[in-house]
Amino acid sequence: MADERTLRRKAAFAVAKRLADPEIRRQFSEHGHQSGDEVVVALESDTIDDVYTKMSRQSPPVTVGIYWPETERLEFTTFEPGQAPTPGHQRDGIGGTATIGMLFDHVSNQPGSTLRFNLRWGAAANMHVERFSESLA
Repeated sequence: MADERTLRRKAAFAVAKRLADPEIRRQFSEHGHQSGDEVVVALESDTIDDVYTKMSRQSPPVTVGIYWPETERLEFTTFEPGQAPTPGHQRDGIGGTATIGMLFDHVSNQPGSTLRFNLRWGAAANMHVERFSESLA
């Protein structure tokens, strides 16, 4: 297996290549991403804590490109503050040591492909995670 630095370069190259695709740029626009906004590049093995540290330096919504080196899979997702959950609503906890790849796959398997979880982002206590997907037109 390649060293981490090589894997991060490979991930950044994969993201840059996909950003040249007009369809991906259209999806970015639909998810609130504007030209010039940074895309956080993460390896699927990066922890939630590590990725969140990078995301928290930016204004939401933040787009994250998640790269799986072994399969060269690349997925994009956005993170933004969400609404507080209703009182008494059953919630699953996700620890900061979980990986971003695990979180993405968990969200992808949920109805509606969305998940809300507690993190601090400015004044917001909740975040909303949404997978990029084709618009239904």
